[in-house]
Amino acid sequence: MTNKKEFARKRILVVGATGALGSAIAKTFSFQGAELFLAGRDVSKLAVIATELDATTISIDLAKIDSFDAAVDKIDALDGIVYAAGVAPLSPVKYLQEKHISNCLQINAVSPLLLIRDLLRQKKINTPASIVLISSLIASRGASGYCAYAASKGALEASARCMAVELAPHKIRVNCLAPGMIESQMASQAGEQISKDILQAHMNLYPLGPGYPQDVADAATYLISEQSRWVTGAVLPVDGGYRAK
Repeated sequence: MTNKKEFARKRILVVGATGALGSAIAKTFSFQGAELFLAGRDVSKLAVIATELDATTISIDLAKIDSFDAAVDKIDALDGIVYAAGVAPLSPVKYLQEKHISNCLQINAVSPLLLIRDLLRQKKINTPASIVLISSLIASRGASGYCAYAASKGALEASARCMAVELAPHKIRVNCLAPGMIESQMASQAGEQISKDILQAHMNLYPLGPGYPQDVADAATYLISEQSRWVTGAVLPVDGGYRAK
């Protein structure tokens, strides 16, 4: 974990702050002194976390692009952004529905790109600054039932590389984190649709065992911090050694 004062007087936006990963990330930045802006659709859940962390809440519906401008208006110039929002529909190819594919691509790939666009247009990103987008192991490893999700995360990583090159002259870094199976709400939802035996067999593929939201939060703080000042356009695996096998 970085120094407790690492983010003092730094403004950090966490999108998807009510999820397991987002809330862990927000709490870690708060512990290290950051001024937080927490964005999400569930205002009541945001309020609970914001009260605990003395943060500013930003109501935003990531499925509705026309809501972005109003949300961005309420944000002060940022030193760091973590996009931790996401949906993970699980379906075999022959049962996929267009609306589920479209929503997955919208939330996981299109919305982060357009939100960053609007923040740049309104000059709400300082220089230097760092942007972290939460991707997934699934973007580079095949898995049955995750076609839409993998497509969205692959698109996210591709756009991150392009943004990294484009924004580097402005000292704005863009990186992705690619977690494996994390003990989180999204993983639990997947687990409800998969037998416990199959889920356990998958977890056994991780040499270091299961990961937890705090593991991702610690990696996010590294990529936002000055300790990673020469890292951009990267996809950092947080997968307990899964890819090493």
